[in-house]
Amino acid sequence: MLWKTITLGATAVAIGLCGLCDASPALAEQRVALVIGNSSYQHAPALANPRNDAADVGEKLKRLHFELFGGQDMDRAAMLAALTAFGRAAEKADVALVFYAGHGLQINGQNYLVPVDANVGYEAEADIALVPFNVVMQQLNRGSSINIAILDACRDNPFAKDLSRTMGTRALGALGRGLSRAPSVSGSFIAYATQPDNVALDGSGRNSPFTSALLKFIERPELSISDLMIEVRKEVISATGGKQVPWDSSSLTGRFSFRVEGTVDIVPEGTQPVSTPQPPSSPRQQVDSKTLEFSVWNEIQNSGERSAFEKFLADFPNGVFAAAARGRIAALSAPSGAPAGRPEACSHASVIDDNFAKAAASAGIAHGVTFSAGPNGGASFSRRRESRIVYPYARTGLPRTGTLEWLINVSSGYSYSAGKLAERTGCALIFTTDIQNGDVTWPGSAWLYVCNNGDIRFHIAGAKYEAGGKPEYRLEVKGTGFRYGDWHRIGVSYGNLGRAIMLDGVTVASDANMTQTLGAGGTHTASVDDPTIGESVSGFWPNNQHEGGFEGTVARFRASDTQQDWCVSR
Repeated sequence: MLWKTITLGATAVAIGLCGLCDASPALAEQRVALVIGNSSYQHAPALANPRNDAADVGEKLKRLHFELFGGQDMDRAAMLAALTAFGRAAEKADVALVFYAGHGLQINGQNYLVPVDANVGYEAEADIALVPFNVVMQQLNRGSSINIAILDACRDNPFAKDLSRTMGTRALGALGRGLSRAPSVSGSFIAYATQPDNVALDGSGRNSPFTSALLKFIERPELSISDLMIEVRKEVISATGGKQVPWDSSSLTGRFSFRVEGTVDIVPEGTQPVSTPQPPSSPRQQVDSKTLEFSVWNEIQNSGERSAFEKFLADFPNGVFAAAARGRIAALSAPSGAPAGRPEACSHASVIDDNFAKAAASAGIAHGVTFSAGPNGGASFSRRRESRIVYPYARTGLPRTGTLEWLINVSSGYSYSAGKLAERTGCALIFTTDIQNGDVTWPGSAWLYVCNNGDIRFHIAGAKYEAGGKPEYRLEVKGTGFRYGDWHRIGVSYGNLGRAIMLDGVTVASDANMTQTLGAGGTHTASVDDPTIGESVSGFWPNNQHEGGFEGTVARFRASDTQQDWCVSR
């Protein structure tokens, strides 16, 4: 491999010449990479690892047939020059990759990479002094079919103090921690050293925890980039004791592996194969298995590869998502063109009312609900009938921890506030555990809202008025495919193993640390806490904003004492 160096100011920019691109006939695709590591900042704290991170990643990428652009300790002019050269090469490439290690920050949700000469004291100067990440993405997506951005830059904003002083109160919502989640265009994969709005660790060894894990797995044969990130995530969570959880956002339309069996490694003339430097051995910190499982599941839940779920099940055979993984394996094993059908049985299932036979036959449980048979039948709810179905814990055995599911078609929502009715609202309350809502802060009271714009919210109140009280637990997801007038499968899990929201067979939001149990955690145990589908009305708390209900049909309702035991189908 031949190299040349051009000098811009005081900064060296290394641009690789692909003299051996034809050395591996088995690798027909053309690969280019921009690799930058900034450590020696002039107006911000120096960072120990980025120079090493970029150097070691660059050596790996050379061996994997990438033509390299970039350098170390680059000022803004040098970064833009390297980015321009890289963008032109990306137009003719099959695979384009950007790796950046150094300071990064977000302002008003926009991410920026920080050159070594940057000094930002005013919001209006950000685009001038920094390198906007959207500019990097524009160059990355100039023509290649596979575009990969890897950012080991989720550190504290080094200019936060000066920006806060000049921005005033606007800084409160504008200056987030780490990096925000950037949108990705089709064919792109963006990997972050840690989850959005969090800060990554720099590490005490030669490399950061994130780059160390990346170097360890990047050359593993036939490992897809999605599976690579799963391995990296597990490694980093283990190395940091769960403090850092690598994240990614993918819109790839095909499978990509850095190393394919049958290719030949390229070793630059006069050099020896590079072995990944490892930090001194030390006792591994214990990993929070729930956090690890949730992270891995978030990565694979939308996968169409059965092997991903089989590996997940092997790693977490008794985990929160084990039943869901079995269901995905069964669905992906169905013959081509044949529907997967309804799961035979849910493990540890406690079916409460799968077809509303109990609700229809039991006096005092259903109020104002009509029942109908047929493919679109079920329990019909209407505001005019004050429709609701109550499931008393004592009579139905509804589990205090587990999973609830609905097969539902919502036509509209309604709500009450200070005695006034609002109809045809954009959001609808479909479930509560406090039919009269005597006080929304009683622990264990829960509300599930669905909105016509795709937002879904699941709240469980904490013990606000009690000693050591906890705040309200909230899990929310925005912009899903839920819409009024369509049939959807909606599920929520709750209790000691964490919280999740499912929509149409996919977990769309989850938090392993949200562990409040329905109807538990305080002294309020009156019957008004019985779980209820439909209208929630208060006769003595007129300003309660949680009052309301929905109009529509529920075709199925079931409960399981095992979380993530999603089983409802139509």
